[in-house]
Amino acid sequence: MSDRYLEFSHSALGKTLVSLLGLPQPPVLKRGDGPWAQQPLADKPVLVGAATGSRFCGALLKALADGGAILRVRPEHPGIQAIKPAATELKLNLQGNPVSGEGGQRSYALVFDASGIRDTAGLRQLYDFFQPIAAQVPANGRVLVVARAPASADNAAAAACSAAMIGFVKSLGKEIGRKGATANLIEVADGAEAALAGPVRFILSAHSAFISGQSLALTPGKAPLPVAWTTPLSGKVALVTGAARGIGAAIAGVLAREGAQVLGVDRPQEEGALAETLSKIGGAGLALDITAPEAPERIARECQARFGGVDIVVHNAGITRDKTLRNMQPQWWDQVIDVNLGAILRINEKLLDGALRENGRMVCVSSIGGIAGNPGQTNYGATKAGVIGYCAALAPELAKRGGAVNAVAPGFIETQMTAMMPAGPRIVGRLMSSVQQGGLPADIAEAVAFLASPYAAGVNGRTLRVCGQHLVGA
Repeated sequence: MSDRYLEFSHSALGKTLVSLLGLPQPPVLKRGDGPWAQQPLADKPVLVGAATGSRFCGALLKALADGGAILRVRPEHPGIQAIKPAATELKLNLQGNPVSGEGGQRSYALVFDASGIRDTAGLRQLYDFFQPIAAQVPANGRVLVVARAPASADNAAAAACSAAMIGFVKSLGKEIGRKGATANLIEVADGAEAALAGPVRFILSAHSAFISGQSLALTPGKAPLPVAWTTPLSGKVALVTGAARGIGAAIAGVLAREGAQVLGVDRPQEEGALAETLSKIGGAGLALDITAPEAPERIARECQARFGGVDIVVHNAGITRDKTLRNMQPQWWDQVIDVNLGAILRINEKLLDGALRENGRMVCVSSIGGIAGNPGQTNYGATKAGVIGYCAALAPELAKRGGAVNAVAPGFIETQMTAMMPAGPRIVGRLMSSVQQGGLPADIAEAVAFLASPYAAGVNGRTLRVCGQHLVGA
């Protein structure tokens, strides 16, 4: 589905009218158009800063350098004393940062290690680093703050200052969103530094174009770290429900692009579309109603018979039956609960009984409707909130197996379903985000693939919103 207003606002006539009338002009987002790269930051200048006493500079600099970035610093900033020793140890070259008016290319990304901030005086270092250069964030640029997880702080004051980072990042994301730029936070628990590189690469890449204002928490665990940055899902088997069309088809495609063998499941009514989708990516299809009593057993049996088990499970299938509660028929309540939540619980129970391999990863598609709620969606909101709670509760069990389970919460996404909405709510849904537009199925697919991969080795039990920093539930 397309956003005709976005397209018109960037035409010659549209630019003129938008300017004359003072209307919003959504930015054109630069999305990744191919597989994940060995060096996603190749030849991109990245300005690096740090708070005094920060501890993640080495891991950050290595992740950036391995990603191909040109490392820049501001020599006058106090945090340089934390950066220089790490750069020397890694034998990395640091360049000065040209500011506006001095020529040179603007820094594509601003990356700040805030792990040394332990009190309110230390928070001033956020201001001192970002304030002079906030206006220089380019179109489709990136801001990333890396902080110590509040739970890892050794006193309440330090925890409060770590927690302050998310408010800073969310607010900055709303300031730069009209450029198509994003701002995000990574919270690192004690012992999780080794898992930092994957999230840094993903968040700073073009594959995260519709993710902003989010906090991604990393915890130590047994999950294997990436052995390859390209096709990281090579040799893996992925199960995707609701795979025939829309977001499910996009998820299947991106997982296959990154090396996975895909088994797609969808309703018997969608058998033709399912076969067409899977044939394009060399996958296998299973026409099956996931709410059928025999579905869990049949899915588990299919995974083991065809592939000897499954490594990645993506629960994407979902429906809506919208009505205000007083007008909702009991069958509409039951259908949504059963498809969106009940089927997930039953299928997983069977998969966890043997079909899911060691180090297996699960991703459940939730919604910002499960975070903020929507009128007329008490049934849908209940299921999507349930999915988030389920992932958090199941995470310890998956961690024991070396795996993980996480949720993705889409915002307004351009699909056949949203295209059927009345024009007014559809336009509002698009514009109520920091980037002033809806997302694409590919945006959800990229996030799912990230969480399904070793890139996200330190992420477990979390919910990642993919909504362009939508104002609802922010």
